[in-house]
Amino acid sequence: MISFLYKSIIHIRNFLYDINFFKIYTSTIPVISVGNLTVGGTGKTPFVLFLIKCFTKKNLTPLVISRGYGRSSKGQIIINSKSDFDVKDIGDEPYLISKKFPQIDIVINHKRVDAVKWAEKSDKKYDVIILDDGYQHRSIFRNINILLISGKQNHDFLLPRGILREPIKNINRADCVIFTKGGPDKNLVKLISKTPSFSTVETFSKSNIKHDKGIAFCGIGDSDSFLETLNKLSINVVKSLKFKDHEKYSPSIIKKIEFLLKKTNQTTFFTTEKDWVKLPGAFIRKYSGCYIKMNVTIKDSSFYAIINTLS
Repeated sequence: MISFLYKSIIHIRNFLYDINFFKIYTSTIPVISVGNLTVGGTGKTPFVLFLIKCFTKKNLTPLVISRGYGRSSKGQIIINSKSDFDVKDIGDEPYLISKKFPQIDIVINHKRVDAVKWAEKSDKKYDVIILDDGYQHRSIFRNINILLISGKQNHDFLLPRGILREPIKNINRADCVIFTKGGPDKNLVKLISKTPSFSTVETFSKSNIKHDKGIAFCGIGDSDSFLETLNKLSINVVKSLKFKDHEKYSPSIIKKIEFLLKKTNQTTFFTTEKDWVKLPGAFIRKYSGCYIKMNVTIKDSSFYAIINTLS
């Protein structure tokens, strides 16, 4: 019943956008949106990092716009090379992006149209806006609408029964579909027959190559995929803990992890890079931690021909 009500609301909302009842703002700066149909687990942050690399290699200046999910602050925040925000202030994903690319500006604002208008008036010239998690944020026109889909996820049901934010048929709004963590099933292939699609090539590495045994934990959208990665890296995971996506690692959560370390007689832990940046410094110094770095690329030249239309 709740899923049916949710589906009705989503359908009406999309219909009102389709008939232009809701206004869609068109920016003077080219916009490329990256998003999901699901609530997470597609590797969106690594893909945004990949796009930043693509644009900076062409000497373009991208601006990332994010709502900063889970942040403790309010209002608009501008992150640049001079900023010194805590992860709690801006959210884990923008924080990680800022650490990877300190020279790239990031605007945190849940009112993304306002963020786009700020960028247009900024003294700094931005060549392209990367709209992070923007597939459902239809109030902004995007020149390229990228949809990420994990081949390992179940796309049968809407929230709250399943993990879909909107019906899978809405894949048709995408300008191109990127399959991560495996290829699509036969039903998805039929849906994207007229939409360009590509697959990512994912590589993983350890922040500390000496560690090969310990406990593991993460708070991401697809924790099973992380554990599979540890197995591929020949890491002996004694025990593991799975937390909710965007876990904030409060003192009570840290106690759970420390309890498991003590129980298993381990001092080494493995986690994702996104989780690592949220861990208390005292906890990191106390144990032998290791995070897994994920790099994403696309080898098909046709993809680059698409994004090059923005420059």
